[in-house]
Formats: sequence, C-alpha cells, structure tokens
Amino acid sequence: MKYKAITRIASLMIVVPAIAMAGLKPGSVVIYTDGDVEKLLVQNQESAIWEDQRNRRYKRSYLPYFPVLEYRRFKEDPSGYDQFVTDMSAVELKPFSSSESVQFTLTRRDLNKGASSRLWRCSFVGSGSYRLSKQDLVTQDYSCTRFSVNKYYVESFREKLDVSYSPRLNLVVKQVKTNRRGKETQVAVKRILTPERATAKRIARTVYKLHTSR
Repeated sequence: MKYKAITRIASLMIVVPAIAMAGLKPGSVVIYTDGDVEKLLVQNQESAIWEDQRNRRYKRSYLPYFPVLEYRRFKEDPSGYDQFVTDMSAVELKPFSSSESVQFTLTRRDLNKGASSRLWRCSFVGSGSYRLSKQDLVTQDYSCTRFSVNKYYVESFREKLDVSYSPRLNLVVKQVKTNRRGKETQVAVKRILTPERATAKRIARTVYKLHTSR
C-alpha cells in the first residue's frame, strides 16, 4: 500500500473511537500509515469486498491471515487474479478452530497469465494489542511464510507475513511483510472513518497530514 492521490474517494466519515465499533459498517473507510485508503463495500460471514482510492477491488477472506481471495484493477477491465484452496475449513487456525499451525497450497489464477501454485505455512502466535484512537484493541496474531520446494525437496523462503487482527473491528490492524532479502515493510491502521458524516475533502486532509508528519 503506497501513498497515492485520494481525490476519487467520494463518500465518507469522521473519526470514531475504535473500541466503540463492533465490526465496520459498509461505507466505512480505513486510512493506513502509508497513506493508502480503503472503503468497505460489502461484508458477510465468508468474505469482505474493499475498494481503494484507485477503484481497485479486493475480496478478502474471513480468515485474516489468508491471502487476498480476489483482486480486480477495474470493474470493466478483465484483469487481476483470484486465489483459492479446495477447502477453506482445512486452513482454519485458532481461534477459528483448534489448529495451531496449517500448511496449504494456494492456487492463483491470473486472468492474463494463467494458473500457478504457492505454498504457505501459517501459525497462530497468540494474543496481542494495538493502540488506535487512544484505546487499546485486543488482537489475534498470526505468522505466515510463503516458500517453494525444489526437485530435491529443499525449501526456499519467499516471504513472511505477520498479521495482527482485531476481532472487535473484524479488521487486520497491522501487517509486517518481510521479503526474501530480509527487507521489512510495515503497514498499520491509522484512522477509521464512519460512513455517516465525512467528505472526500476530510479524507484528503487526513491523508495529507499523515504524509507530511512522517
């Protein structure tokens, strides 16, 4: 998630104490520490669809550590990808099931490049906390590693993803990604805006302040 112009986001909201929310309503907007903005469009028990300021859409699983289920650059453009496993219940970790660790093969179907497979291993790390809007949120923490296996069955590290998920907000509030060269990229929730009162101008001002205060 990178800092981008946010003038295309049009409907939105004011900051609300995060602890007061029980999940996010459709129309809610999340602003991240890197300046990215995402709006919640639809959510149900299985997945949620988010749209960013460039009109790209992401379908995310109810499992917070699971890779994006579907990505579309534009609604009218047949580009992007989807990702799936045969049985989602087989990759459920605590507190979704009793498993402490799971390993799975993720099938990635790119609409232009065809299909490929990726190997993942994820673990439930335990409970943690994240401070948002001067309040502490309890989090469930997960750690996932993507790897490959050569013809000699030797594993090679590809990337690591550490995720902190707030059950109260039903939202990943912090993500740390480490690539195979050891470089870390951290993204976290900075502001949450409710759908009732905010404007595009307010969002633009918030993102600008975050960007200039770094």
